[in-house]
Amino acid sequence: MILRHQLWYNSRVPYTSKNGSASMQLECKGPIDFQTLAVFCKEFLLSHFVEGSDPGLCLATPDQAKSLISHGWRTTGEWVYPAEAIEKAKVSGCLLWSIAGRDHGIVGALAAVGLAASGEQGRVVFHQSGYGEIRGLISVEKLLEFGVLVIQESSQMPVSNGVVDLVKKLRPNIRQKKVVLYVEKGLELNSWVALKRN
Repeated sequence: MILRHQLWYNSRVPYTSKNGSASMQLECKGPIDFQTLAVFCKEFLLSHFVEGSDPGLCLATPDQAKSLISHGWRTTGEWVYPAEAIEKAKVSGCLLWSIAGRDHGIVGALAAVGLAASGEQGRVVFHQSGYGEIRGLISVEKLLEFGVLVIQESSQMPVSNGVVDLVKKLRPNIRQKKVVLYVEKGLELNSWVALKRN
């Protein structure tokens, strides 16, 4: 699963677009060779990053990621210096690199890992179930089949039937480590409109 995380959106922060970062959670059946994985990820980022951006890369075990949760939440509401991220990475034992060499991207990379570990923040941009390109209208029942909980935001009550207008693509959120799509009532009976949340 790949999540997009919204960090502090402020003019003080050097970002390319809207100061978001991404995390990818991998389920491994055996021991991980972190150095081989790191080489692959670095090469991928170097060949795909947007010119002018400052990507960072962080690799962490689940336990290391949990120790980064507070750092992740900090970056959603205040300035965090790259030196602080470097120190936090050392203490946690995770691996952290600046890909473009300007260091600001490492703050977001470390934050993405912590926020993903929290299970409380992020928008799903890719899911192994393959529903990321669904657009338009979709039944609540189909969303439930995909493992997406549909919640009416104003009441926080689950929705069990009806049709959801996705507005654009299906982009649910992570809350309490579950995939959740927030909706509000549409104009028609049993119709719902998806809400975009971070």
